[in-house]
Amino acid sequence: MSLTFHAIAIAPAISALKNAHAFISKGHQHALANNIDPETYLAASLHPDMKDFRFQIYRATDAIKFVPPRINPALQDMTLPDEEKTFEELLARIEKTIKYLEGFSVQDFEGTEGNEVVLKLAAMGKQIRSPALEYVVRFAHPNMWFHLVTAYDILRMKGVDVGKFDFLNGAKSFVVEDLQQQQQQQQ
Repeated sequence: MSLTFHAIAIAPAISALKNAHAFISKGHQHALANNIDPETYLAASLHPDMKDFRFQIYRATDAIKFVPPRINPALQDMTLPDEEKTFEELLARIEKTIKYLEGFSVQDFEGTEGNEVVLKLAAMGKQIRSPALEYVVRFAHPNMWFHLVTAYDILRMKGVDVGKFDFLNGAKSFVVEDLQQQQQQQQ
């Protein structure tokens, strides 16, 4: 089996968003179980000059939903206005992004690795030009991961019991085995 551009560009993002959905759901449940106003988490940021939790989810989903049409202009874009205010709405945004990404096939990305991507960063007065593969691995993915880890860190800062495996495998897409338990069973 050969590695496809789809496997590089889309598969890790789907996994990341599924894990984010799981740890964000855990954050929402934590607020409800502890009679904490969810707005306390949603309006929180790590530092006064950083944006809040909602913004992190907006940018994480935007960072990856822009990938398909930027690397292959023939692909349909998805509009996601930044209107979500509640945990439920943010989780629905993530679900919508996952469904959108799952709609693309290996063929949609075949031969597009070298396509030029021009990314205008109007707020910064800058522009980036790069081959599609470089755009994905050096800009789009790191941008998505940055915002997801920031959202995760906000929940941690607020006392939500999320750990590394919630971030890496919250959706339980791979099996985590207890080695100590295996050793006991073998004895």
